[in-house]
Order: sequence, then structure tokens, then C-alpha cells
Amino acid sequence: MNMNAELYDKLAKLQWLLQRQHLKNHTEAGPMADKSRGQGRILAFLRMKDGISTKDLSYMLDIRISSLNELLAKLEKAEYITRRPSETDKRIMLIYLTPKGQEEEEAEVDSSGIFSCLSQEEQTAFRDYLVRISAALEEELGSDTDRDFMAVWMEAAKERIGSEEFEKLMAMRGEMSGMWRNMGDERFRRGFRD
Repeated sequence: MNMNAELYDKLAKLQWLLQRQHLKNHTEAGPMADKSRGQGRILAFLRMKDGISTKDLSYMLDIRISSLNELLAKLEKAEYITRRPSETDKRIMLIYLTPKGQEEEEAEVDSSGIFSCLSQEEQTAFRDYLVRISAALEEELGSDTDRDFMAVWMEAAKERIGSEEFEKLMAMRGEMSGMWRNMGDERFRRGFRD
């Protein structure tokens, strides 16, 4: 096996193990165990903007609609959210937090032990490698086609929900992205502490 294939396999295994840890935390602490992904991310956003359409939530969270619908079905089954048709357009389903969803406590999950097997120097080098790999993938996967699609979607969304409301949502999206990025960075840094 060549080195690239071996590294890819090891990263895939790491991703699988991190997913298992996430599921374990979710089972133990509920959906708010991780506000940066999955069900916790949806609940965190709905706390800022309740009563949003699936399509708009999909865009705001940068999640495919099919993946979002799967997460919403789980949240609805657990009675954290409810979906109701819009009063102005019955074809559009709006997502609302239920009282249970509003009361769900944020759980603090400590994942700092993940990197304790590495020295401080190894942790710093690993972080730098991950940053370089992520930058290379972002450069490779960026595309003007995606931006053109997003421009068309944004204009349609402005018409659907109104320019002022759309601008508020976009501002929230930026705040949430920064929060999630910072949470991830903070979690990442905590993992690099002795």
C-alpha cells in the first residue's frame, strides 16, 4: 500500500472513531452535547431563529436538504421540534422548537483527552498538518458554479422572506459560523493542552 492510501485509511478510521465518540456523547448528554454539528447545531440555530423553512435552514447551516430532513425527523420524533405549514404558503414547512426543545440544556463535553497521547510538539505539528490539508482541500473543492447557484438562491430567499429578515438571518449565519469555528478551534486547542 502506498503512503497516500495508508494516510487516507488512517484519517478515515480517525473520522469513524470521532463519529463514535460524538454518538456516545449524544447518547449520554442529549443533542446539545455538541452545538457545532448534527442535532445540537440545529437546536442552537432554532434558538436564534425559530419558525424557519427547511430550505432556508439548509442554507444557513450549509447542510444538504436530505441530510437535514433526516436530522429533523429524529428531532421531531424525540419531540424537540415540530414542523407546521407556513400560513402564507402551505407548501412550505416551517420548523419550530417545542417546549422540550427550548428547555434542552447545553451540555459541556470534555474531549481534551483525545490528544493527550501526543507531546506538545507533536500536537502543534499535527495541528499544522491538518491546517495545510484542509487548505489544500478547500482550494481544490472551491468552484464558481457553487457561488453562482448561491447567488440565485439568495435572491429567491430575499423574495421569500423579505430583504430585512434575510439580512438578519445572514448576520446570524455569520455569527453561528464564527461561533462554531471558534468552538471547534477551542475544542481543538483544549485537546492540545497538557
